[in-house]
This record gives sequence, structure tokens and C-alpha cells, in this order.
Amino acid sequence: MNTKLPLIVSIAAVALVRSTALAADNRFDGIWVGAENVNGQEFRGGSHVPSAIKKSAKIAIAQGGTLVAVVEGYGTGRYVDIQRTGNSIIFRAGQRVGQLSLSPDGQTMFEKGVIPGFIIMNIYQREGALSGHQRSFQSHDIPALAKSTAAVAGTFHREK
Repeated sequence: MNTKLPLIVSIAAVALVRSTALAADNRFDGIWVGAENVNGQEFRGGSHVPSAIKKSAKIAIAQGGTLVAVVEGYGTGRYVDIQRTGNSIIFRAGQRVGQLSLSPDGQTMFEKGVIPGFIIMNIYQREGALSGHQRSFQSHDIPALAKSTAAVAGTFHREK
């Protein structure tokens, strides 16, 4: 019985230290809402022009930053390749890479990353005078876009 006691105490101590470390760093956990800005190439007829699109976004983070899901915005879905580095979370899925950094007060989160296979097309229609609107595409929409990429940046606040 005495030989088992040190083993049980050791296992309990490791479990306690591990659970305390995970629980102590849940600063990222929550629902984050904000906007993403995507800077990519816009195609107007035969020319390529730098362009940007702003879109509302929502990111859910749980379990001490080990679960990340983009609920709304660019690159929606759950990310399983996640790495914690100091005050940042880096998430990946294929060539989609993002970094989420927390402000010192923990109330603002900043995103920067890359979206593969992304372009913006300006589609014009004639209605008396020329007017147009932008439409964005990703490589799953048009396979020929797989080599294009766009930078994404966002600012988020905790959902109330």
C-alpha cells in the first residue's frame, strides 16, 4: 500500500498542474465579433488593381484557445491545427493561415493572415449610367484561382 501512495500522489499532482495551466490561460475564450478587411487583386476587364473588401466576422474560441472556429467571415469552419505562442494563437487549414493576438486589457483581439485562392471582381451593369458592385471569389468557386492569395486583417471585441 505504501508503494502505491507516492505514485497516486504524483499522478494527482501532474493532473492538477496540467488542469491549472489550462484553466489559467483562458483569456481568448469567448465569442468575438468585428470586421475583417481583405486586401487582394481586383480584376476589371483585363487589368489587375489592388483592392479591399470589409466584411463582418465572428470567431468562437474555447477550451483555453485550443478550439477555434470562424463562424462568419472569410475561411469559415473549425480549425484543428492550432498553436499557442505567448499572447497569440496561430491557426491553419491548408494554405489558410491566421494569427489572433490579444490586447493587453484582453478586450480586443487582432487578426492577420492569408486567404488562398481569393480575388475580387468588379461587375458592371448598365442602368442609365455605369454602376457596379464588387463580388469576391475563392478557389472553391473557380478552380483557376487556386494560385492567388489575399491578406486579411481584422479587429474584434467580445460579444456582449
